[in-house]
Amino acid sequence: MTRRRLVVSTVGISVFLKVLKENENNWRLQLNKAANDRQLSEELQRKVEELAQRAKEDLRQGDVKDRREKSAELNGLYGIYGNDLSVGKADMHCLIATDTALGRKAADVIADFLRENGLSVAIHTPDDLSAATPKTFSKGIKALIKWCEEIIPSYRDNDFHVIFNLTAAFKALQGYLNVMGMFYADEIVYIFEQSEQLLTIPRLPLQVDIETLRAHRVELAMMAEGHIFAQEEVASIPEGLMDVDERGNACISDWGLLIWKRVRHSLLNDDEPLRFPRLQYTDTFRRDFKQASPANRVELQEVLARVSHLLEDSGGDTAALKRHHGLQYEIYTNKKDRDGRPIGHFRVSQGRRISCTAENGMLQLRRYGEHSINDNP
Repeated sequence: MTRRRLVVSTVGISVFLKVLKENENNWRLQLNKAANDRQLSEELQRKVEELAQRAKEDLRQGDVKDRREKSAELNGLYGIYGNDLSVGKADMHCLIATDTALGRKAADVIADFLRENGLSVAIHTPDDLSAATPKTFSKGIKALIKWCEEIIPSYRDNDFHVIFNLTAAFKALQGYLNVMGMFYADEIVYIFEQSEQLLTIPRLPLQVDIETLRAHRVELAMMAEGHIFAQEEVASIPEGLMDVDERGNACISDWGLLIWKRVRHSLLNDDEPLRFPRLQYTDTFRRDFKQASPANRVELQEVLARVSHLLEDSGGDTAALKRHHGLQYEIYTNKKDRDGRPIGHFRVSQGRRISCTAENGMLQLRRYGEHSINDNP
């Protein structure tokens, strides 16, 4: 039985450029100039809507050869399926669109065509993914890495064969996805030059030296949550894992986040919680932590890194935890510890909570577990 496939395809704007007529070269210039814009002028927006309709009609009425010529994305997909898209009806397709007006519209055109041909399609648009500026591009890549880490492992667990179809990526994105594909995809495919010949790169057996990173788990976990350290505080972390600005502030780099996401399960699955700044652990919390499953311990450590990051940035003010939508920190009604301090709690996941008390900019964690800790925090 053939394994089902998860096909992740990058989306460009070729589907618009390919339907331009000879007398529309001025629009080609405008489209290329607006490739990274989140909003278009009214005039260009009207033209894009016209081109989208033109592209949809051309794709519907054309034969396979026409479709492959009109869309780089479809060129790759037809290559994967031997010119017969019906072969992929059991597969799942994810189109990665840039966070731009043209990227989103192009993805809609491709998705509509694939759905009309009976394929299952989802569009994902990582926040800030564009080549507008290096800073914006970096933020978009980090959002894409997080999406890969959240989505792809579950497909692989269900025995899907993961393919990265990179026939329609702008050069910077293609370069990053080549490396990401070595961690997340079973194979990476392109179309060779101007032909219809599929070029396939298999997954290589890459390994990360986990032990090199073990001493830096606290800092890496906090940076993965957005924390910024002074460069001297993290000077011993390998340079490629960090970005340092002109003021000497260090944050996790795109490659650093990719590596961290791949190794965090091995580095956070301890019997004891890591010593994050501004967090203290009672014996009861340590016991609850030790009794948790390995997967829950990893999840818990990431939440502790997030809480530590927020407290550090706010000088220990728990209002930062209350403002965070995911944590939902609040104080229990009429529940205090032996010293009269109010007991609060915050969310780890939909069903698990941590109870705690706050004093002098520190948070003392008391219990961890299901909703039942609300009765005995």
